[in-house]
Amino acid sequence: FGKPPKGHADWSHRRGEPRGLALFWMIYLMGATVIMFSSMSRAHAISPDITRPATRTMLIMVMLGLFVLWPMVRLSQSHPRGSHVLFLLRDALVLFLPLQAVLWPHIASILAHWSIPVVAMLALLSASWLLLITGVLALALGSIERNGGRASARAGWMLVVLLVVFLAPIIALVTPTAPPVPVDQPRIGWLMSPITGTMEIVRDRAELGVAARVFPQQARMLVAIGCVGLALLLIARALEVARARDRA
Repeated sequence: FGKPPKGHADWSHRRGEPRGLALFWMIYLMGATVIMFSSMSRAHAISPDITRPATRTMLIMVMLGLFVLWPMVRLSQSHPRGSHVLFLLRDALVLFLPLQAVLWPHIASILAHWSIPVVAMLALLSASWLLLITGVLALALGSIERNGGRASARAGWMLVVLLVVFLAPIIALVTPTAPPVPVDQPRIGWLMSPITGTMEIVRDRAELGVAARVFPQQARMLVAIGCVGLALLLIARALEVARARDRA
């Protein structure tokens, strides 16, 4: 206590470590789970028909935390030293791993009783969209650093994140209503947002004799979204390397 770290003048090199993020994320997940169970408190018995609506609400809360609150927090903070790409990938890992402890229990019959492919598709959706938002944030932090950390730059990039997350639902709301898609067909456009994508994956398909069903087209779309995220990360990393060379 009170002593500078070895090899560093102060503790600023520890800025941005994901310890606090991990703590608050686990608290957020616990809170979403508590809300899910509290919404079923008046039920006389617990069955998948009762837990599934509550689970869908909980999943939407989780997705909002991942793709709205996390970017908002990081865009409002001081930038860490070193690579923004590596910093944000570490963030994404800290967010993704605890999320699995919330998703996978829902294969149990006492909870949503979704099949393993359905929960795996939810995990793929969260991974793909985490890569995409991580790529956007990596570009954002680099841009904010070049602009001297101005508040207008932070607000502008947060608006970009919100557009990426909510643009597809907004377009669906303002465009003429299309004929409803049968339950035996996937609504691929819904995967263009993590919010509506979650609703599509866990869509009630009781008419097909299953609680939910996934399709190969959904997996291909999510892989494509993840590839876009990887491309953005590579671009952000290339810009970091170029700036480092210019400084040298």
